[in-house]
Amino acid sequence: MKKFLLPMLAVVAFSFSAAAQTSPAQQGDHPRRSPQEMAQHQAKRLSKELSLSADQSGKVTQIMAARAQEMQAFRAAGAARPTREQLQATRAKYDDQLKQVLTPDQFAKYTTLAARRHHGPKDSKLMRKAQPTAS
Repeated sequence: MKKFLLPMLAVVAFSFSAAAQTSPAQQGDHPRRSPQEMAQHQAKRLSKELSLSADQSGKVTQIMAARAQEMQAFRAAGAARPTREQLQATRAKYDDQLKQVLTPDQFAKYTTLAARRHHGPKDSKLMRKAQPTAS
């Protein structure tokens, strides 16, 4: 019995140590994307949600690619995360570019979508609590 139990414990211990060594990118359902892939994914999503024309979609893809490259440059500069001021300046710069490409209605919808993504579901729960209910 001891001869069987000891090898089994070793196998279990090795399997736990191997599982602990996987990177966060390997653990999730989505593999880590390159900046270009992220830009293409964002542009595709915006094209669908905002009903963009082919011309607008191409321009949005270029804007998103430039933004992804800039964010990659922040990370490559040694900072794990850019500062809040850097993020706000970057967001404002690319929002201005998007404003030139999108119609006013599309840009309004874009800002609504961006705010929802930025604040997440927590704010929607708070807003539901703050709204008076019809009795």
